[in-house]
Amino acid sequence: MKQLSILENGDGLFNTHVTVQDVQEVIQEQLNTKSTLGKNTKYTVIGEKNGIMSRIILVEPDWTVDADHLPSKFVLKIPYCVHIQGLIRQMMGANPMSKEQEAGLMMMFEAEAHGVHNREVNMNTILEKWNKGETLLNPKIYFSKKFDSENKSKGFIGMEYVENSIVRHLYVNVKPIELYPVLKSLAYFQAGTLQLTDEEKNSITGFDFAKMAGPALTEDGIKGMLQQARLINAEKLDEKVKKIEAFGHEVVNFELACNLNKYVGINQPVLVHGDLWSTNILWKERNGKPIADKIIDYAGIHMGNPAEDIVRLFISTLSGADRQTHWKHLLNQFYIYFLEALQSDKAPYTLDQLKESYRCYFVTGGLGLLPLFGPVTQAKLMMCSENEDKDEYKRIITEKMERLLDDVEKYHLLSRNVTKSYKKPVARN
Repeated sequence: MKQLSILENGDGLFNTHVTVQDVQEVIQEQLNTKSTLGKNTKYTVIGEKNGIMSRIILVEPDWTVDADHLPSKFVLKIPYCVHIQGLIRQMMGANPMSKEQEAGLMMMFEAEAHGVHNREVNMNTILEKWNKGETLLNPKIYFSKKFDSENKSKGFIGMEYVENSIVRHLYVNVKPIELYPVLKSLAYFQAGTLQLTDEEKNSITGFDFAKMAGPALTEDGIKGMLQQARLINAEKLDEKVKKIEAFGHEVVNFELACNLNKYVGINQPVLVHGDLWSTNILWKERNGKPIADKIIDYAGIHMGNPAEDIVRLFISTLSGADRQTHWKHLLNQFYIYFLEALQSDKAPYTLDQLKESYRCYFVTGGLGLLPLFGPVTQAKLMMCSENEDKDEYKRIITEKMERLLDDVEKYHLLSRNVTKSYKKPVARN
């Protein structure tokens, strides 16, 4: 019998292979209840434009047996790779892959999606053990199911639904000071690396950035990404895009990105969220001000360099001007939180190593976010209400992209020879 695949639509919830019965069985086992999801249970897809490799579903249960420990609402996250095919084609632009290349890529994505999901489940278990949700801002997890050799299509996670939360997407500028709670969360998260057992480290090991991103960051892939960037605002971005195009495929440096700790002299890798950008931060309004309330989606969890998450965070949330002006100050604040979290433990890296890591990782982090600007902008402008200012959204995206392209050029020139001339770790004033 042919195994079902998350590359294909299924007969379960919203074209996945996960059925209500699958979810009920896990709930009953892991939440120790006889209750089921009654006939009036409501299921709604949320975050349709945010989940690249998953279906995100809000479930409002009609519990057949009431119990205080059962959530009144929860979010169901189901790995789902079908719509990533369209995103990859859009990223490739005028340089499409052959059918054979695309088929091979999607098979790889399916295998990686299984590992990504299982590592996220394992990380959630570790976070639950740490029990520092107020600082780490991680949502409560109610239940989960992993993939295995007998189950290749029915993995999922049931987690807390955060009422009245919003996502401040790429077309919104976050103020630098508003990132402080996120920086504190990330600092305590990285400090937790020193508390991991060998078994826990092994349970979240396996993420291969070069394998995942490599097929998209080919020479043709880069051309397609840059063309998508140009189309955001050709008048303002064309010349900046041309400067990056002139570098050719040299701008992609997997050796530096994947082995950055070696090149900056960091001996102890730290926990990396792996996908810490604007869509994975939930905000709530308190006293008229937006406050970061939750950090979600640990699917990219791995051990790596401390600047990886910070680069993605700054590029996706801050205006380009604020990022260029305040990045050093924000790293200083992050490091204060980091030392606070470590208490008496020795820091695994210095502030100078963190700053050099930021410079060296910026190009890779920027390229990774580059293809998301175009689709996000198009989707938002198409969905704008009459009361929303389309021109302002486009201005914000254009400004971020202008500064991003400037800094991709700047930091590529700064780091392009780091691996070629390596004799000892990089050090700058």
